[in-house]
Amino acid sequence: MTDGLRWVNEAYPDGYSIVFCEDLTPEEVLERLGARRESVFPLTRFEAQEIEARNAADEPYDLDHLDDLDVEAVEELGFLHPSTNAVIRAGSIEGWSFAIQASASYVSAVSYLPTLSQGTRVIAASRDVNAVQRVEYAVDGRVLSSFDPLFPAYDDGAEPLTLGWPSGERMNPTQVLEQLESWFGLWMPKDSEERRLPAAGLSTTDR
Repeated sequence: MTDGLRWVNEAYPDGYSIVFCEDLTPEEVLERLGARRESVFPLTRFEAQEIEARNAADEPYDLDHLDDLDVEAVEELGFLHPSTNAVIRAGSIEGWSFAIQASASYVSAVSYLPTLSQGTRVIAASRDVNAVQRVEYAVDGRVLSSFDPLFPAYDDGAEPLTLGWPSGERMNPTQVLEQLESWFGLWMPKDSEERRLPAAGLSTTDR
């Protein structure tokens, strides 16, 4: 019995990006996304989102309300900087690692798939605050499929038929996650929201 994926869409009403990488550790995923290994620090979902919100504020504020967070440590590691506009957490489950952000800011701004998929395969799904969706599939450095599930016929990947998405079938975000869960056996534990997972503070402007 697993928690599946459909809960992710309900838990992230303002958007999300979730990436699954086969046979990589969470730390390797974060490094391939652009993090330095020594800068990875464990965070809960709430802490990650609070850091993003703090960095986006016109006037940065302190994080003293996060009683269990080592604020000095995250500041030394570069998390508390205006250019750090993406905080991504990563975990692992049954041969896959997942990376998740409570928005689609990083995956929509950075061409990360070729590097992330070197020597492995990657499945990614995202939905932004405007309900714009994206599904992508990359293998060994090549983006084979990349499309909006509302318009699956318009696939920008190198081999659009590889993923075998149901032809002409529009899917809402919950259906998309259910489809990926069914095909690949992907899922993410609900308790990962509260757990401290390896996290990295990244920038969409420095790439």
